[in-house]
Amino acid sequence: MEREGIRIAVSEEIRADHHELRRLVQEGFLGVNASGVEVRVERAHRSWDAFTGRAYFELPRRPRPHPATRFLVRLKVPSVLRNRGYPKSYRYPRRKTAPSITVDDWRERFIALVAHEACHVRQFREGSRRSEVAAERWASSILRDWRAGGGSEQPASRVTGDVTAAIMPIRGGRSGQEDGSAAAAFWWEQMSLL
Repeated sequence: MEREGIRIAVSEEIRADHHELRRLVQEGFLGVNASGVEVRVERAHRSWDAFTGRAYFELPRRPRPHPATRFLVRLKVPSVLRNRGYPKSYRYPRRKTAPSITVDDWRERFIALVAHEACHVRQFREGSRRSEVAAERWASSILRDWRAGGGSEQPASRVTGDVTAAIMPIRGGRSGQEDGSAAAAFWWEQMSLL
C-alpha cells in the first residue's frame, strides 16, 4: 500500500505567499508523522477567529477532504498577514499548567499554531489522551527548535511522509455548520492563540 503524504491547500482569499505558508506548515509538522494528513489554510472571517485551528479525529462531511485523507487540520488566518502588535504573549485559556508562549511575528505564531494541531494528530495516531496542555508544550518546543534552526531559513526536510501541495486551492466561502457542542469545543481550542 502506497503511503500518502501531507496535503496542503491554501485559500485563494489569503493574500500572502502561499509557498511560504506551505513551507511553514511542513516545518510545524516536524517530528510528527504527516502521512494521510490534509491541512487547509483558510481565511478567518472574524478577528477572534484569526490564528486558530482544529484537528479532526473523525473526518467531517464538510469541507469534503481528499479520499486519501485520514486526519484533517483546518487553520484560520487573516486574509492579510501583518507583523502588527508583536511581540505577543498568550496562554491557552482555562489551563493553568499550559505554558505562556511569546511570538515575535506572524510566522512564529503560525508555526506555533501548526505545531499545536500537529501534536493533536500525533495524539490521534498514538491513541493517547487529547491534551491541550501537551499540545501547547509541544508547540512551544517546536517554536524553540525552529528559532534555534534559524527560523525561516530552516529547511523542512524532517517532516515524516511525503508532502503534496494541493492541486486545487480552496475557494472562498463558508463550508457548512457544525453542531453546537462541537462548535463550542472548536471555539475554545481556537482561543488558544489569541
